[in-house]
Order: sequence, then C-alpha cells, then structure tokens
Amino acid sequence: MDNTNKTVIVSALNDLVKINRDRFVGYQKAMELTKNMELRTIFERLSLDSSQNINELSDQILRIHGKPFESTSIAGKFYRTWMDIKSVFSGGSDHSILKDCDYGESVALEAYERVNESNDFIMDVSADILIRYQQQRIMEGHDTIKQLLHKNVHQ
Repeated sequence: MDNTNKTVIVSALNDLVKINRDRFVGYQKAMELTKNMELRTIFERLSLDSSQNINELSDQILRIHGKPFESTSIAGKFYRTWMDIKSVFSGGSDHSILKDCDYGESVALEAYERVNESNDFIMDVSADILIRYQQQRIMEGHDTIKQLLHKNVHQ
C-alpha cells in the first residue's frame, strides 16, 4: 500500500471513529436525559455498539500503522450542548430525545455512505467488509430509533 493511499484510508477510518465517538457520547447523554428505563436500555445497547465500532476501526487503523483518533468532534460537542439546552426548554421529553437520536443516526449513516462511495482510495477487503457490517448495524439502530419515535408520537 502506498503512503498516499494509506494516509487517505487512515483519514477515512478516523472520520468513522469520530462519528462513533460522537454517537457513543450522544447515547450516553440521551441515557442521562430520559427517565424511561426501556429507552435507557436501548440507548445503552447503541452506545456499546458504537464502542465496539470504535475498537474495530482502531484495530484496522493500527494494522496499517496509522494513529486512531481519540476524541469526539467539535460538531459533536456543539450538538450535545444543544441537546442539553433543548432539554431544558422541552422538559426533556422522550420525543425530543428520540428526534435528536434520529438526527445523530442519520449523520452517522451519511458518514459511512461517504466512505463506501468514495473513489479517493482503495480499501482492503477486511476493512471494506468491516465498514459495511458496521453500517448495517447503524442502519438497524436507526430503524429502532425511528420505530420508537413513531411509537412515541402515537402514544
């Protein structure tokens, strides 16, 4: 693998690490904001899913001698602050929390789609399979959030 391709791959994988760090911390925040035990359990599962994604992506980055990103993104930090502020004004409703989670899942899926559709680099087979597998798990999480949001609207 040439250095240019390696650098671009590490950057792309680190973008996914950042998204998953934001997702992890976002679900931790959602767990704090809701009193609903069912939602807390689901948020915890999705948070742990992101933690697993981070570990798997970091392993891929280390395998090609790159350095995994170790923080959340600035945009993610702003968004969590917005969640706090919005929670104060909305009374921390589960509907509002679920809408924020739905938005976060959409952002995560877009990041995975950008990496999968990019022509800027050639990913090895194991990394490609991993990314597609993680994207599928995030889609499933997004579907869960959408179902809960729909259920919450009709209660």
